[in-house]
Formats: sequence, C-alpha cells, structure tokens
Amino acid sequence: MYYRHFGLSGPPFRFTCAPETLFTGKSHREALAALEWGLLYEPTGFTLLIGEPGMGKTTLAGSLLARSYQQVRLAFVGNPRLGLKGVLREIVRQFGIPETGAGRIWALEALNGFLAKLGPEDRAVVIFDEAQLFSDTELEEIRLLANCGPPERKQLNFLLLGQPVLLDRLADPRLRQLNDRIGARAILKPLGRKESHGYIAHRLYTVNGDPDRIFDRRALAHIVDSAGGIPRRMSVLCHNAMLLAYAERMARVTIKHARSAVKEYEVRPPSTLIQLNADQSIPGSRSRVFAPLAKSAAVLAMLWVFAMGAVYFWSSQGHATSWVASRVNLWVQELDQLFATNPQSLNRDQISPVSFDSAPRQPSAPGAKRSSSTAIE
Repeated sequence: MYYRHFGLSGPPFRFTCAPETLFTGKSHREALAALEWGLLYEPTGFTLLIGEPGMGKTTLAGSLLARSYQQVRLAFVGNPRLGLKGVLREIVRQFGIPETGAGRIWALEALNGFLAKLGPEDRAVVIFDEAQLFSDTELEEIRLLANCGPPERKQLNFLLLGQPVLLDRLADPRLRQLNDRIGARAILKPLGRKESHGYIAHRLYTVNGDPDRIFDRRALAHIVDSAGGIPRRMSVLCHNAMLLAYAERMARVTIKHARSAVKEYEVRPPSTLIQLNADQSIPGSRSRVFAPLAKSAAVLAMLWVFAMGAVYFWSSQGHATSWVASRVNLWVQELDQLFATNPQSLNRDQISPVSFDSAPRQPSAPGAKRSSSTAIE
C-alpha cells in the first residue's frame, strides 16, 4: 500500500466515518453539541442537522453511535429508500425487539410495547441519515411516528441529517407541522483555510504522519484552495496526490502532483453517448451493415419506378421511349457512383445500362440467344 511508502501506519484519508478520524472544527463542534442535545434532552422530539455532501454529517452520527449513553437506546437508518415498512422493521431490529410478527401494524404495536417498558428517564432515538431522500408522505409518517409510546412522556426522538434541499422542503406548507416540531437545528459550514490545514494535519497525525514531511507547502495550499472547505473533497485530493507521488517513487508530494490531482478531480468525464457523423457508424452495429444496402435499395426502387413508366410509354407513345431510356440510364450512372463509394454492398458489374429499341422487338427464333443488355418489355 502507498501509505507505507510515506512511513505511515495506515491509510490517512479513508472515506469511512470512523470516529477516530473526526475533526472538530468550530462548525462541527456546534453541530455535534446540537446532536447530543437532541439525543439527551430535546423535548420536541426532532433535531435537524443540515450540510452539503462531504461535510461530515455521517461521521458526526458515527461519533454519537460510538459513545455510551446509559439511558439512550439508539437506532441508525442510513437508507431512507427502504420505505416506511422497511424503516420500521430496521428500527425494531436495532432496538432489540423480538420479531414475533410481520407487517406495519405489528411493528407499531411492538414499538409501542417497547416504549412503554422504558423508564421515565430513558429515551429511544432514531438517527435518519440522508433524510432528504424521504418523500413528503414519509416525512409526515415519521412525524406521526413520534407520537408512539405513553402520551405523558416524549420518549421516541428523531435526529434528521440531510442536505440543504431538506431545509427548503421543510419550508413548504405541506410539511409545516413537521417543521414546527423541530427544536434544535444546526448547519455545517465549510472549513476555513486554517481549519482545512488542521483537518489534513489531523488525518495524518492519526497514522503517525506529518504534513510538513509528506506535503510540499505549495502543494498543500493548492489542495486546500481547491477543496473549498469540504472535508471529503480534501481527503480525495490528498489521497490522489499521494498516489501520484508514490507512482513516481517520490518521498514528498509536490505542487505538480497536487495540480494533477485537482485537474483529474475537476475534469468532467466525457459523455458515454457516441456522437456520429453522417458517414460514421458504430463498429459491429446493424447500421454499419445495412447503411450501404439501404442507399442501394432506394436507388433500385426509383429505377424500378422509371422502368415501369418506360413500359407504359413504350406501349402508348413510341416517341417517349428515348426519353425514358435516357432517364433510366442516368439513374444507373448514379447507382454506379454509389457502388464506387460502397464497393462491399453490391457487385456493380451485375448491372448494365438500360436500352430501349425505337421499334417493337421481333420474337426471338427458337434457340436464339438473348441480348446481354437489359430490356424492359
């Protein structure tokens, strides 16, 4: 692994929410305090944490889960796409309620029974990560779910972790009742320059590393400026820059490695859709096989129309036959040019110019050979 190349005891920039990697800048300390308040004391039953992707919401939740709270029963739901039925089943399972039944009604009854057995100072808390993925209907169901348990005690509480779009949705009149019940609120803000340097140093110190030894000063400054205070983005850029330095067997990450890592991160991948010109086709596709034949078929169809017209004029007006013959031969010439550009589609030697006799043909004698030119009768 590349981290051994830099004398580290482990990967410094893991993309997991390990509590030991938690960096508590000012905004994160405030957010963690708000979550802990919601966990232990919030009387309304709802606490809200808002942050952009990569700001560390899940890491903060993991920090709470790693701590020991004697009077708190915790459940963590990281996938709102389970639907309300799946969410209820997950809550029941994590609270240690024996699954003696199935279905939504059974889960609600089991949850009510569990809450009734809790002591007056005990609390049950459910943490919902990526809460912006819940539909409006599901968010309203969660509000009603908070009414479970003895009416005189508010023992079931919820921590909602989501992206800024959740805050916008809560301002909608349809979710007004839920919004009014949310007590403690916190918003994670991007790290400042000094905090960003502290974040990178903290991640390296946890694996016996030193930022001054591993990163050139200009390289570190470039990564910090490019990350915009988003911890996850900083981790990705530092990780990729170290990989580039490792690939070159360099003992230190230089500005060149940092710029390359940022450039690769910011470059938008090309579209997977293939743009074709009029004369291009996808290799091996049906269009490549049938495109030349389609053009040839169109020309042959028009040639057939003119030939049928020639039959009519030949039978009714003798003076028109020469005009028809000239038009048909013109189309044959165009067909010949087409075959010149698409030689695989058809052997052009199989086609001969069309000629018309100005006078009616005489019946051939028995055994006589037919003319090699094509005649339309």
